[in-house]
Amino acid sequence: MPHAQHGPYVGRLLTASLALLGLLLGVALLWPSAATAHPGTLDEYGGHFDERTGIYHYHRPKADLVRRKREYLTWITPSTDGELRGDVASIDRPDAIWVQVPYRPAFQDLVPLVARSDRDDRKQLVRVWFRFVSPEASVTLGREYQDWFRKKVTYELDTKLKGKAITVQFHIYPAGRMKGMVLVGEENVNLWLVLNGWSYPVLTDGDNPHVEQFRKAEDNARKSKTGLWERVQ
Repeated sequence: MPHAQHGPYVGRLLTASLALLGLLLGVALLWPSAATAHPGTLDEYGGHFDERTGIYHYHRPKADLVRRKREYLTWITPSTDGELRGDVASIDRPDAIWVQVPYRPAFQDLVPLVARSDRDDRKQLVRVWFRFVSPEASVTLGREYQDWFRKKVTYELDTKLKGKAITVQFHIYPAGRMKGMVLVGEENVNLWLVLNGWSYPVLTDGDNPHVEQFRKAEDNARKSKTGLWERVQ
């Protein structure tokens, strides 16, 4: 009866195999739950900000995203020219402002086009550089005066714009820099900079549709000796 001796061993082996099979089935059943748990809590747009990658992405985008995006972002030439609507969040230099885009899907359309240094994905901020003007490049009368002038223009812009709702008529350059004409209501802030002597007009930013107005504003600032014209003879 040699085979009878293997009976208990075969039974234990069968029991162990069934236990292992049960464990594998349990893991398989739990796997979809683990995968589903990755997104975490989805926001009102059907996506979330991934803490590990620092990137926002969608899982179940809402059906009205395209319609509502137009309230904040309108493309004139896809991926190049358009109008952006948002709020001025901060100003840390005289040549640019940080704009908060309230609607996440509109901001996400801009993310692939804007340089990483010119946006904050978590806070939905994008840096907009002034087009057709440059206060930083407009003054060359010594280092001390340059520093004062740049701080002064930054202060004046902050006083005028911070927290304001604005419209930006923008152009995105190949390096990912967004330059634009900034409007507060009907007022053109770029033109305001020239009129108050905070900048020369810049002729290297493409075709300026308001070039005559910029020239008249520069003439007025020069005649009134305001801003940088105070020290220019």
